[in-house]
Amino acid sequence: MRFGKKKQNNAPLKPEKIEIHEDVSCLSITECLLFAQDEHQIMQFLGPNQKQKILKYDLDSHQLIIKSIGHNCKLDLIRCEDIKEVRYATECFQLLKLSAEIDLCVTIKYRVDESFVWNSFKFEAFDPDSAQKWVHTLRLMQEAKIHKQSPDKIKEIFINRFPYLLESVSLDGQISPKELKVFLCDAMNFKLETEELNQIMKDEGLLEDSVIEKSNLTSIYNRLIYDERIIDPLYEDKSGKSVYPFFTIRTGIIDNMELEEFLNQEQKTDMLVDTVVNKYGKDGSLTSKQFIDYLYSDDNLVYTRADAVEDSMDSPLSHYWIASSHNTYLTGNQITSKSNVEAYVQALLSGCKCVELDVWERQNTIMILHGNTLTTMIAASDVLAAIEQYAFKVSPYPLILSIENHLGPQMQEDFAKMIKEILGDKLLSAPLPDGGQLPSPNMLRNKIIIKDKKHLRDFNHEYLKTDIVRRGEIYFESSLHANDWSRRVVLMTPEFLYYSYQESDSDEGEMRERIGAINGSPAGTTLKLSDLHLAEPWYWGGVDANAGNYYISEYVKSMISLMGEEINLSGDFAIRPRTQGVGEFVLLFLDSQNKAKKIKVQSKYERGFPRYFIEDYPGAPTFESLYALVKHYQRVSFSVDKVPLILKRPIQEPRNFAKEIWFHYGATFEDSERRLRDHKVNGAFLVRELPDNKFRLVFRCAGSVRSCKIRQDGRLWIIGNSQFEGLTQLVDYYKKRPLYITKNNQEIKLTKPVEMIPLDQVSTPADYQLLNQEYVTEEEIRERPEEVYEAEEDYHGRAEDELTFLRGAIIRNVEQDSDHVGWFVGDYGPRKRKRFPKKFVRLYEWEEEENLDNPLGNMCEGMIQLKKSTARLHTVSDNSYIPHYISIKCEGREEYRMGFKQYEEMERWFDSITNPKKSKPLSKKPTKRKQSVAYSALVIYAVAIPAPIEFTDDYIASLNYREMSSFNENKLESLTQKSTAANLLAFTSSCLGRVYPKGMRTNSNNYDPLLAWNYGIQLVALNYQTPDKGMQLNWGKFHNHNAGCGYVKKPFDMVTNKFDPRQDSFSNSVALFIRVVGGRMLFSESGNSPKVKISMEGLDCDVTAAETLPAKSSTCPYWGDGKVISLLCLNPDMAMLRFEVTDTNDFGDEKFIGHCTFPIRQLMTGWRCVPLFDGYGHEKLLARLLVHIEMEILKSSDPEREMKRVRGEILQLNEHLTEVSPVSEQDIARLKEIEDKYFELSFLQRKTELDQNRVAANSAMSGHVRTLSRGKTYVRLSKKRSKPLL
Repeated sequence: MRFGKKKQNNAPLKPEKIEIHEDVSCLSITECLLFAQDEHQIMQFLGPNQKQKILKYDLDSHQLIIKSIGHNCKLDLIRCEDIKEVRYATECFQLLKLSAEIDLCVTIKYRVDESFVWNSFKFEAFDPDSAQKWVHTLRLMQEAKIHKQSPDKIKEIFINRFPYLLESVSLDGQISPKELKVFLCDAMNFKLETEELNQIMKDEGLLEDSVIEKSNLTSIYNRLIYDERIIDPLYEDKSGKSVYPFFTIRTGIIDNMELEEFLNQEQKTDMLVDTVVNKYGKDGSLTSKQFIDYLYSDDNLVYTRADAVEDSMDSPLSHYWIASSHNTYLTGNQITSKSNVEAYVQALLSGCKCVELDVWERQNTIMILHGNTLTTMIAASDVLAAIEQYAFKVSPYPLILSIENHLGPQMQEDFAKMIKEILGDKLLSAPLPDGGQLPSPNMLRNKIIIKDKKHLRDFNHEYLKTDIVRRGEIYFESSLHANDWSRRVVLMTPEFLYYSYQESDSDEGEMRERIGAINGSPAGTTLKLSDLHLAEPWYWGGVDANAGNYYISEYVKSMISLMGEEINLSGDFAIRPRTQGVGEFVLLFLDSQNKAKKIKVQSKYERGFPRYFIEDYPGAPTFESLYALVKHYQRVSFSVDKVPLILKRPIQEPRNFAKEIWFHYGATFEDSERRLRDHKVNGAFLVRELPDNKFRLVFRCAGSVRSCKIRQDGRLWIIGNSQFEGLTQLVDYYKKRPLYITKNNQEIKLTKPVEMIPLDQVSTPADYQLLNQEYVTEEEIRERPEEVYEAEEDYHGRAEDELTFLRGAIIRNVEQDSDHVGWFVGDYGPRKRKRFPKKFVRLYEWEEEENLDNPLGNMCEGMIQLKKSTARLHTVSDNSYIPHYISIKCEGREEYRMGFKQYEEMERWFDSITNPKKSKPLSKKPTKRKQSVAYSALVIYAVAIPAPIEFTDDYIASLNYREMSSFNENKLESLTQKSTAANLLAFTSSCLGRVYPKGMRTNSNNYDPLLAWNYGIQLVALNYQTPDKGMQLNWGKFHNHNAGCGYVKKPFDMVTNKFDPRQDSFSNSVALFIRVVGGRMLFSESGNSPKVKISMEGLDCDVTAAETLPAKSSTCPYWGDGKVISLLCLNPDMAMLRFEVTDTNDFGDEKFIGHCTFPIRQLMTGWRCVPLFDGYGHEKLLARLLVHIEMEILKSSDPEREMKRVRGEILQLNEHLTEVSPVSEQDIARLKEIEDKYFELSFLQRKTELDQNRVAANSAMSGHVRTLSRGKTYVRLSKKRSKPLL
């Protein structure tokens, strides 16, 4: 097909696959690179349209360059490390609706930032051969991960990205510090504070306003990456005594003999010295920086990466934990998010082996969606096509389809036919010779298993009953501000109308956790080059012409009054935007007579980008930004009326916010809290300025007072992850948009400014105490238990601050009313923090928690009882935004207003509200319907049956191994608290079990999977779209073990009924002693003080944690306090070690940076590198920790006491061995005796001879004798392992 001509596509609906020609797949890497480095014309698909582009691969910068053709030749970049998959055709499982030939189409799936949904770059190649070459070449690039490159190569790649990221490089090849900051952020993810960058430049001998040559980038890069303090413990401690005396002479060069001793004795690695030196050094030796490269490399990881399946895969399926997903199709929350076929692809490529399909009939088509919600739907045929292609890309072991069936008998027949046609031979359609137990993963290789209820002769399938009569996204008016409308998700039943918390107006319609949107650009992502002027003090962003003239004259008057008439203000300047004309500016300056003048800053477009200039003559210089223009004319003069002028001092914009009533200069937090105490409205606020020119935003939130830092970067005001051009703009912005989100997803706006009245006029009780501390972390809020009460009698409030409720009402967040004896304060529906008498309520029994569920779960802000309420229609002609609304007045409550843009829609809702019982349910289905026999025949080894109230002995005895039960997390917790909890392990040793999130988790957050795993539940279904701790533990369990195949074998005792997760005494306990030394690239959205939390995750007796103090830098943090974290692990078979790095934002909340979670049995000891991953399991580029780990085997009935004793012995021996004197024979004998005592038992007891031999080999460790060059002998007790523990 030739470019410029469109060919109609009459291809069938069935997706077409393209085979790679043999000659293309056999291309060498060199041939691929030569092909890709040439410029190729392609047609990019942009929705239904196509656009001609140039595509090439840049080898030096390791990225794809996409260039437009024509006048606007803007560049788009895709970094190869962000490419996740390369496909033939636009979508291998969706109908191609574009006018293109399917054998020419290629899709690149790549990731932007840390998002869940991957982006797509779709294009049409010139011919089929080019398309296949591109796919083959891009897959090779995808495999050549940048993490695997040598340190010098990584540095070279980053620096070679410099020209592309600057958008337009200056002719002399020089850049300013501001431009360097942009480059470091975009190319290397170095999110530096201005002060930190200035210090680095100072250390490099550069001034803050100096220009930087491209050649300076190498030294600055090294300054950011290398911190030799991390190897100080290898030489000496604070007292000067040698702690790990492997390197005796610090000359900057590591002696090879000492390196060999370090590798053998400390690391216990199999790597040879020559291998390390050849890979990381030059000229046959290592420098200290090259040694640091080795310490942070993949050759020195803290755990062993399993490249092959290690567990036996011949046991029954019930003997394995299986990676499982819940509502796999969703990309966000459970109420309003989009469904996407790509979510299945991403789950399967991450190793998931059980995905969920909720099938419904919509317009005679089988669709997958979350029923009775506002989520979108996708075709079941597309999902099955994706599953067919991706089911076994990661591993050949079986995939389970957990189907929630809402189809009628006829549609089930069609669904069964669809499954057979699309999945083909991969579908398990008949039982295997299983010998009376579930088949093994090896027996089921490359097979897909259907999990659902099975047809029985007298069994009728129970369908979900629903009484929802109307749902939609409706505008609600704020009760505090007229005409302040916010969008809410609304679900209506015959009795109640439920509404959610305020929803964002994003196109996706998802309720995301956020601290606010952006004014200008995010603070966490450095400004673009074209916006660098926004942070400069000379830029007056909110000043018009009249105000600009006034401020200039006032500036001249103030300077003359301070310095006298003789002062020369020539060259003092400011720039403001033009009142008329977007993107145009005016330069204001003072001449030699101190008179104000102005000149227009002109602009023109070159290559699609604006260029700014003030001199208009042939060859006059133009600049890519206002910032570059000003920097140039601060060094070079320009002519004004034939008089040369150089820009000198910037004139700063006046502080207009000082006149605002919410501004409190010099107020302490205690003063602010007292002033806010009487304003019991969420969002009441003030801004206080500290004497050291620091600012704090203080506001009321859920019964407490919160304080948030406001930072300044030049003229920009930064709060959280957003930045503004002025403090007033910041406040005005958060009056309309949420500033903070509480634990209950309640969004807090700034509502009521608090005036700075004298403190003696503030009412202060005698027993006054602060409502809360200044910075309250998110964890502390979550730990506060929620008190829930049930109304025993009706109560009608007599005042505005009292609740009104009927008998049976559920009142949440109940607390004692400190101002009224015998009263509570709580939340009921939309009424928040209102008081009521104690005698009308009783404590709610949490065993009935599921009765509290409502259709919106924890996204529900409140509900309106339709009984005894009156509704009226209104039309407001002078409000074009919300012209129509319904007012609902409930007895004893405030009026609610629901806004609509269309009158017809308002009428439909009004009819349902006024006649709720006459409205028909949305899902009109009979409650009982027989299941299709053809569909039922597909269910073989995962026959779903109802979960029992408890697993009694009789129930266990009656089980069929093909049956399985599913229950939510609440049911699991209830089962584990019963006396028959041990039978749950008996059940999961022969049958499959599945646990899924409770219905209240409508924001798609995850529960803790440890409890389910500890009781042998195989299928622990989690929301893969949510990167929280639950998913991180799931990633650590499956990704870092058994080559990420999605199956992990349970311990032998767990499947032989010899295991009790509630016990706290085991024979294979270990003690870990971990010291965090340093790190690299630990950047967060806000904050510059990362800390490391180390935790043991496993049985209840093993869940312990400790953390470091915050470091002083995010670039190369160093923890030089020598703190050793001690963790006790009673059962290493079930435990994982987790490193989590967090930082504290301006609200005092901890923000996640990265984690590394892996099984204890894969632990490596010595000086080790901890790679960090984001919440989705993608490795963060260069983000790593350096730790030192020691491990001891504990042989005692009291492991905790034994651990303390062992640690004391180690400290005493280390102190003794650091003395520079020969060790006596008595000392050697004593050390040998202690060593033999600790190692007379193997680390883990195993049932098979093979396992016993492996453990014996790992346990055969003896004391090491090292001979120094002086000829004196010293003994070092070493019990560290670098091999896997199993």
